[in-house]
Amino acid sequence: MKGRVRLKALADEVRAIAQREAPQWVVRQRAIFREMEQWLDRAQWNPKLRQPEIAAMVVEAIEHRRQRGDWRLFEYVVMPTHVHLFGEIDGPSVKETLEDFKRWTGHQAGKILSENGSRFWQVEWFDHWSRSDEEDQKIAKYIRDNPVKAGLVKTHTEWSYGSW
Repeated sequence: MKGRVRLKALADEVRAIAQREAPQWVVRQRAIFREMEQWLDRAQWNPKLRQPEIAAMVVEAIEHRRQRGDWRLFEYVVMPTHVHLFGEIDGPSVKETLEDFKRWTGHQAGKILSENGSRFWQVEWFDHWSRSDEEDQKIAKYIRDNPVKAGLVKTHTEWSYGSW
């Protein structure tokens, strides 16, 4: 629980900064993302996404929503404990689109796992706005490198659950 407590403290610091354009807001926001990623890569509390049937179902749901026009994704990866999506939402709102995705995939995962009624996803999610083509490139590379950084594969193309 140390990780969650630390992340909550960092999030409280970010919320206390009045202007999102302030340099200290950006620095704090990036610190949260770095720490959250490290924590998620080490987490063992929800390895259900590690199961090939579950990971494949989530990828299928991501692709279905892309084809349906809910979002335009540039990169994504399904990791053993979390998912990264990088793109633009074409639906009514980020909140509604992600809640629909989480509700459907959570229900499907419950059926696969025979755990109807148990919560599959965390309630919260973390979003980040890209403000330039250069930042877009960094985010896409970060997502591709995520399975490598987590020690799951040597190159991102070896990981079966990504947009590549």
